[in-house]
Amino acid sequence: MFGKFYLLILFTLLAVGGCGERIAAPQESTPVHRYSKPQVCDFATSLAQFDVNQPDSKQLRFLNERWRTLQQDEVLRPDETKHGQQLMTALNYHLARDSITKIHEVLEHTVHAYEQIEGLRRFSSNPKEMKVPDSMIRNLRNAVQDCCADALSSNATALLRADNSSGLYAVGRLAYFIERDVNRLLDNELSFARYRNQLQTAAAKLSEAPVAIDLNANWVTCR
Repeated sequence: MFGKFYLLILFTLLAVGGCGERIAAPQESTPVHRYSKPQVCDFATSLAQFDVNQPDSKQLRFLNERWRTLQQDEVLRPDETKHGQQLMTALNYHLARDSITKIHEVLEHTVHAYEQIEGLRRFSSNPKEMKVPDSMIRNLRNAVQDCCADALSSNATALLRADNSSGLYAVGRLAYFIERDVNRLLDNELSFARYRNQLQTAAAKLSEAPVAIDLNANWVTCR
């Protein structure tokens, strides 16, 4: 009787001990998706809709402002920052060419004003100290403002963010310093020939522009 009782206790202990040693089967981990911020998704969608065959410079300037805001707000993942910057750099070759065109327009207005001023200097007893009529300066300023000033300022802000050895940066500097250079041209501190050479050199560096740009929004992860 006692023998059976001890056997029953032994089997009970073994059964309990066996249950305690069971190891749970490993569960497969659920992949974690890091979704992009809503504003990043909105930007990627707008970027994908940009027409690279008929680029709108005004729209591209606005996209640059939005991209700069995303960077300042620190809402981009590292991979998004890298890929997005590559896309914006490629697109900004359009802004560089737009800047070249507008700088040529400014030059035309400047040449016209210069010829008028030089005509007065030829008849002045003291050409170096001659006061240029306010009306001439005002007409030049208005012409430059109407055609190019705001666009060149905005373009320069975008282009100067490029690598400082690139054609984008070279054109951006010319766009940024356009007012200073116009004054130097009018004051004979800079020749038109030398300035055109600087413009030609910067424009020649734009031949490095990428041939094709894929703007599909596959670089973001949206809900």
